[in-house]
Amino acid sequence: MRCDGPWADAITRHTAAARAARHLGDRLGQAGALHDLGAVRRLTGDYPAAAQALEHALDIYRDLGDRGGQAETLNETGTLHRVSGDLAKAERCHQQALELARAIASSWDEAHALAGLGRCALAAGHAAQAGVLLRQSLEIFQRIGAAEAPDLLTELDALTGPPPRTARRAGPSGGRQRAGRRMV
Repeated sequence: MRCDGPWADAITRHTAAARAARHLGDRLGQAGALHDLGAVRRLTGDYPAAAQALEHALDIYRDLGDRGGQAETLNETGTLHRVSGDLAKAERCHQQALELARAIASSWDEAHALAGLGRCALAAGHAAQAGVLLRQSLEIFQRIGAAEAPDLLTELDALTGPPPRTARRAGPSGGRQRAGRRMV
């Protein structure tokens, strides 16, 4: 629902989930619902409400000492700042998320932070740096089998262009590979 809508229903449900969790004293559940509410608000373009929900979620995760929740929420907040035009804040959020992710050995959060930093670099006009960061992110996503890998590969190909045909070859399982990455 967060990624595909319907948005009004998603906002209603995430708001209700955050209220119910708060009423029950489930701070972790409340933080998760607020994080998701912030993401949906960002997707609908309601940036002030998104920032408020994400800030509240981050405060709860910090109070709980949940570094994984902090990293995920910092990445989402970084995305919010990037799409609203504040690249400096976006980079700071993604950098903090990257440091937390590495400290807790969360490959998924690390890959998201690197992708966020790459998108910030691209928005700032630094295509080469963006390519390096997005490739690092892609390598992690592929290694852990994350669902984000194919979309990031498409994004990277749009940035750098597809590899030459000579870089594509059959892998040991017969699948095509691109520059050492298995294509399925």
